[in-house]
Amino acid sequence: MTEERTFLHEGNIYVSNTRVVINGTTYATANVTSVRSATTPAKRGCATLMIVLSALGTIGGLGMLFTSKTDGPAAPFVTWVILLAIGIIWYASIKPMYHVMLASAGGERHGMSSRDPALVSRTTAAIAEAIIYRG
Repeated sequence: MTEERTFLHEGNIYVSNTRVVINGTTYATANVTSVRSATTPAKRGCATLMIVLSALGTIGGLGMLFTSKTDGPAAPFVTWVILLAIGIIWYASIKPMYHVMLASAGGERHGMSSRDPALVSRTTAAIAEAIIYRG
């Protein structure tokens, strides 16, 4: 019997030549035929809509600011600029989701998801090394 060799042990992820444990679910390495990573794009529709509407409001507020002879129109312009900044920050903060997909004779299964592409890459590489190591 061969000794268990660990390829990755990080947080809720453990990969050895005999088993893969991800978030409490154990997979036998002998049953995993291949591993790959997948990406789900970020859904940025609402943030994009907020940016577009805020940009239009900012332009309108700027027009009001330059055409009005009173001090009142500065408030809508400042409000739209603040909403535009919030929209841009929101858009930039939305990240895609990365997945580890495990294939076996029974089909492909979702192993784990993370917003950290490096973690998914390390996990995928460790599982691939474990598959190669077991032969």
